[in-house]
Amino acid sequence: MVTVKQRNAQAKFFEFPRSIAGAGWSARGDRKPSEKRTAFNRPTARQIYDALPFVRRYFLYWMKHSFDKEKLFINTFQPLKHKPFYGVPCGGIGCGSLGRDFRGGFCKFSLRPGLIEHAVDVIPANQFILSVRAHGKCIYQKVLCGADVALRGNQLSAWDFSFPKHDIYYRGLYPRSWTSFAVPELMIEVVFLQISPVFPNDYEDTSLPSTCFIVDVINNSNQDYEVSLTFTFRNGTGFKKWDKESACSSSSFEMDNISGVILNQTISQMPCKYGIATKKMGTGTTTICDSFNPSGNGSHLWKTLLERGELPENDVSKKWNARELGVAICNKTVVSSGSSTKMEFSLTWDMPIVRFGNEQREYKRRYTRFFDSENAAAELCKRSLERWELWEEKINNWQNPVLQHELLPDWYKSALFNELYFMTDGGSLWFEFDDNWSSSETQLSDYTKERMRSFGRFGYLESWEYRMINTYDVHFYASFALAQLWPELELVMQSEFTDQIDHQNNKVTRFHMEGDRASLKTGGRVPHDLGNPAHDPWLYTNAYVMHDTGKWKDLNLKYVLMSWRDLALLTNFDKKFLNHTWPAVKNLILDALRNWDQNGDGMIENFGKADQTYDAWQMEGVSAYCGSLWLAALRVSIEMAKMVEDSQAALQFTQVLENAQEVFKRKLWTGDYFRFCEKSRSRETIMADQLCGIWFLDSVSPELAREILPSNMIISSLNKIYSFNVCRFGGGNMGAVNGMRPNGEVDRFYIQADEMWTGVTYALSAFLLQHGEVNKAFHTASGCYDVCFEKSGLQYQTPEAVYETKYYRAIGYMRPLCIWAMQYALEQHLKFFSSTDNQQN
Repeated sequence: MVTVKQRNAQAKFFEFPRSIAGAGWSARGDRKPSEKRTAFNRPTARQIYDALPFVRRYFLYWMKHSFDKEKLFINTFQPLKHKPFYGVPCGGIGCGSLGRDFRGGFCKFSLRPGLIEHAVDVIPANQFILSVRAHGKCIYQKVLCGADVALRGNQLSAWDFSFPKHDIYYRGLYPRSWTSFAVPELMIEVVFLQISPVFPNDYEDTSLPSTCFIVDVINNSNQDYEVSLTFTFRNGTGFKKWDKESACSSSSFEMDNISGVILNQTISQMPCKYGIATKKMGTGTTTICDSFNPSGNGSHLWKTLLERGELPENDVSKKWNARELGVAICNKTVVSSGSSTKMEFSLTWDMPIVRFGNEQREYKRRYTRFFDSENAAAELCKRSLERWELWEEKINNWQNPVLQHELLPDWYKSALFNELYFMTDGGSLWFEFDDNWSSSETQLSDYTKERMRSFGRFGYLESWEYRMINTYDVHFYASFALAQLWPELELVMQSEFTDQIDHQNNKVTRFHMEGDRASLKTGGRVPHDLGNPAHDPWLYTNAYVMHDTGKWKDLNLKYVLMSWRDLALLTNFDKKFLNHTWPAVKNLILDALRNWDQNGDGMIENFGKADQTYDAWQMEGVSAYCGSLWLAALRVSIEMAKMVEDSQAALQFTQVLENAQEVFKRKLWTGDYFRFCEKSRSRETIMADQLCGIWFLDSVSPELAREILPSNMIISSLNKIYSFNVCRFGGGNMGAVNGMRPNGEVDRFYIQADEMWTGVTYALSAFLLQHGEVNKAFHTASGCYDVCFEKSGLQYQTPEAVYETKYYRAIGYMRPLCIWAMQYALEQHLKFFSSTDNQQN
C-alpha cells in the first residue's frame, strides 16, 4: 500500500513533465478557471427599452421553432455556455470533427455538416484503458480519463473511472496535443501525442477525417511490467437521438502490419463508419473486440483485461444486430525497467456523403477524391498510421520558425496556432464539386466552377451558435488565416461571392430588428452569408434575417478590398481573376455612390440604423468605420480600373476619393482620433475599429494606404485607441474595448460598444505592428488571449466578445482567426522571419 507521504514524494517526479513541455496551452487535469463567466444576458435598462420591438418580433419567430431550436440561425434567448475543459479537436479540415476534453475524454462531435453538438460532454465508452501486470497478476487498471463522466443506470459500472485529475498534464498546440497520465505508485508515465493532418498548402491529407494517438509508455521503476493499452469506441456521437438510430455492425481487418476494426452505423440517416486501428508491435500482442454493449455494465471486457491483459476472444462470424455497439482494440507488451515503449493508434470516421437539414441534395466530402471505396475507413486508418511521422515533420517545418523565434512571446506562439482550432472545429465544410449544382445555382460562373473542380467548395460557420456559413463581414477579418495557409480555398470563396452578388431572392421577408419587409437577397449586393446548415446553405443564402443586410454599408466594400488583396497577394495580379472580379467591384462602387452618398459630396453616410457588422451599434451620417472602408475601397478600385484600362472609371473614382478624403477629415477628425460618427449617441466615442479599411489596405499595399490619410493622423489615432480602449479597459489586460468615451468611460449607449471583440483586438494589434509598435501590439493582443485561454476557461472556443466582467458572447467564433493578420505583419512588414526558408510558400 502506497502511503500519502510516499505518493507525494513520487508525484514530485511528475511536476509538469518534461515529456510534454513546450509552447502551447498547458493545464493540469484539475484546472479550473480563475474567472467565472457566462453567456451575456444582462443588457442595461436603456438597451432593453430600445430592443422591445425586436424582442416581440423575435419571440414569435423563436416560438415557431420551439420544438426544433436547431433550425434557428441564432438562438438569442438560449445562448451557448462555455465548457472550460475543451482541448485540441480531432480531424482535418471540412471532414467533420471530434472534440476532446483536455482530461482525456471525447466530446462535442460535429459530424453532421455544419452543426456542433455542444450539449455532448464526455462519452463514457470512448476511452483508453491502461492495464499493468506484474508477476502474472493485474496490479493496476483504470480508464485514462479524469473527466466527470455521467453514467446512466448500470452503464459501464464495472469500469474504473477514478483516475486522479491532478495526475493528468496537458499541452495543446493545434493540430497536436500532448497528454501525460502519471501513475506515481508504479513510477509509470503514459504520454499521448494526438496529431491530426493539418498543415499549410495541402489540399489532400489536410482534408482527411483522421487522428492518430501515439503513446509512449515510460517505465521509471526498477521492475518490468506487462502493459496493455486498450482503445474503445462506440457508435453515435453521444447525442441521444443518434445512439440507437440504426442497426450497427462491425468487422475487423488486417492490412500489412496494421490491425483494426470498423463500426458501421448511420448518424441522422447518413451512413458513417468509425475505424480504430493499431500498428502491430514486434514483441507484443494485439487483440480485437468487435462487439460490446456500450450501455451495459462492461464487465466482460473489463474482467478479461484484468485476467489476461487482452480483449475477449471474438467470433468474427457473429453478426451483432444491435442499435448500440462498441468496439475495441488492445496492444499488450512488456515494458522493461527504465525503458519505454511506443504504441500507435488511429481513429477515422468515414461519412462520405452528407446532407443538410432540409435534405434537398447530397454533398461528397473532399476526402472522397482520394478515398472513395467501401473500405475507406480501413484505408484511412492505414494511411494515418503510415504517414503520421510525415505529418509531424510537415507541422514542425511550418511551426518551428515561430516556436523557435526568441523575440516572440510564448502566449503568441500558443494563440497563433491554437486559434486555428476553428478550421477543424468551426463546422467547416469541404466538398467535391458536383456538376449538378449548376442547375439549381445558375449564378455559378465557369471561372468559379473551374476552381471548385480543382480545390472543392469550402465553408465554415460564423459561430457554433450563429449558424450561418461563410458570414462575409466576419470572414473579412478571419480570411487572413485562409489567405496565408490555404490560399486556394480563399480564392474559391472570393470567386463564389463574386457570383453571388447579382443573384437575388425576391421572397419578401420581415426582418426582426427593424421590422422592415424586403427581399431576402437584393441583387447587386454581397450576401451576408451563404445559408444555415440546419436548412440548405448555398441553395438558400442570407440566413441572417435580423437586419436587411442589403442595406449594410460594409459588406460590399469589404468585397472590394478582399478582391484587391487576393488579386495582389494570392494570384500575383492574375488577369483571369481580375476580369472575374472587376465588373462587380465597379458596379458596387457606382451603386454606393447612387444609394449611400446622400448629399453628393463623395462620402457615403450611415442611415442611423445598425447597418454594418456592428449590428447593434447605430451609426448615423459619416462614420469612421464605414468611411475608412469606403476610402480604401475607392483607392483599390482606381488601381483595378487602371489595370483593365477603364480610364473613365479610374478618373471618376479618383475625383470621388479626393472629395471623400476631405469630408472624412473635416467631419470626423478631432485632433487626435476620428470620432465614431456624425450624429448618434456614440458620436464622440473612440472606436477601436475606426480605421478598419486603412488597416486592411495597409496590410496589403501600404504605399496605397499612405495616400489616403496622413501618417500622423493614423499614428495619433492608434495611440489614442491604445491609451483609452486598451489601457483603460480591464486594467489594461483585456484587449481593446470597442468603444471608449473621451472621458475614459466605456461607451454603454449601445450593446456591442462595451464589448471587447477578440478578432478586432487582433486586427488592431496587426495594425500596430504594421506601424512598428511591437510592444503595444503584443500587449494589446495578449490581453485577449489571457482572458480567454488563461483566466476564463474559453480555450478552443474563443468567443466573439468578452465583457469587462462576468460575460462573453458567441463562443466558438470565426473572427479570432484574424490573429493571422498579426503573423502577416510580422513576416511582411517587420521582416521578423529574415530567411524565406523559414516561411511556408
